[in-house]
Amino acid sequence: MNLRLKFYKTVMKIFNSGIMFESLYPELLPDMDERGKRQLINLVNQFFRNFTIVEKILINKIDKKIDKQKFKVSMLLLCAGVEYFYLNSSKDYAVVNDYVNIAKKALGLHPSKYINAILRKMTELNLSEDELNSMDNILLSHPEWIKDRMFKYYPKEVAENILRFNQTVPSLYIRVNTHRIAKEELIAQFEKENIEVENVENFLDFLKIIKGNPIHSKLFEDGFFYIQDPSHSLPVLILQPNKNEKILDLCSAPGGKATYIQELTKNKTKLFLNDISLKKKILIKSNFKRLGLDFNKLTFQEAEKFQSFDEFDKILIDAPCSGSGNFRRHPESRWNKDEEQLVLLKKLQLNILKRASKYVKKGGVIVYSTCSIFNDENGEIVEKFLEYDSDYVLDNTEGYDIFKISQGMYSVNPGIHNHEGSFAARIKRIK
Repeated sequence: MNLRLKFYKTVMKIFNSGIMFESLYPELLPDMDERGKRQLINLVNQFFRNFTIVEKILINKIDKKIDKQKFKVSMLLLCAGVEYFYLNSSKDYAVVNDYVNIAKKALGLHPSKYINAILRKMTELNLSEDELNSMDNILLSHPEWIKDRMFKYYPKEVAENILRFNQTVPSLYIRVNTHRIAKEELIAQFEKENIEVENVENFLDFLKIIKGNPIHSKLFEDGFFYIQDPSHSLPVLILQPNKNEKILDLCSAPGGKATYIQELTKNKTKLFLNDISLKKKILIKSNFKRLGLDFNKLTFQEAEKFQSFDEFDKILIDAPCSGSGNFRRHPESRWNKDEEQLVLLKKLQLNILKRASKYVKKGGVIVYSTCSIFNDENGEIVEKFLEYDSDYVLDNTEGYDIFKISQGMYSVNPGIHNHEGSFAARIKRIK
């Protein structure tokens, strides 16, 4: 299938179903070469970062009735516009011809003539990068409810930095599996394969990929590293796992945080895993197997109804959330969530925290975490839990003051730390 046609159909599918783009990878990517995969992923992600900006440009400068066209026509125009303005550095006019041909086959002759006229006029626009990426346009690239929360919880400068960050293309990071290989040795192995990396400040076990693709390296197959954003390791760092502790990862799929627990303890933690989705059983097991790590037990229960005969020294809760800290890496998610969903998520988050508290030993610890940067999913949930259960108090972790926002609470903020967002609160049972 033509790459641009696949791009158009993928955007339509995500809009119609409200699903995450990554969930379509098994369907979309297997029959594509590596270059095609990268191009499709970039096209779709750039679409959801910039389509509202392109719509404004086309309406204001070409035709005020563009947003009143049929959905399929509007989507095709926006796909072409996003590629032309944000990805087509050479301004190749073949872009126009390709999308007009798609319109002829998918929409018919009359719509294709309209699309052709609009796109020809689009190529006559002379827009600078500063104009395309102005703060007014960046503000337009996020739904109102998200912007309202950004400016509610953060100073204006930080909120604007977060919005700017969300419009950038994320880097690739890896976490070194120090149970199998020393970081310096892995760097040396990468050099032999012409893969260039650099250290990541504040995250000692991580490397940023500067050049090359490590995913197809035998080093990946041998389990020497795991693909992960550094900020997503924050909950494990705040948990501070130790050898021989009995630890539960309550919402564990795909196993990224759980495997890091075992890497930090040299595979000596008594590790229990749980996830709501039985379908993720193979994924979790394969990640542990590739990395050469073990776990004691894997169950598939709803976290808010979790039951166990065990008590744990520590429980990690990576709670379902809005994903607002990952709006850069998953730009479609800013458009497929709304405030009604957030209300339900916050109720679920608190219920999961209450449930987990039943299974922690006295002196034990819960780390409640999300990949959200909205305080009503983070600190406010923790405060409600502490009001509910006086057996628990907030507890500091030494060594991560750069991420500390208050007693026992830590956050990686995109607008401050230039990484995807993450939150972790360390809560200790005192009686």
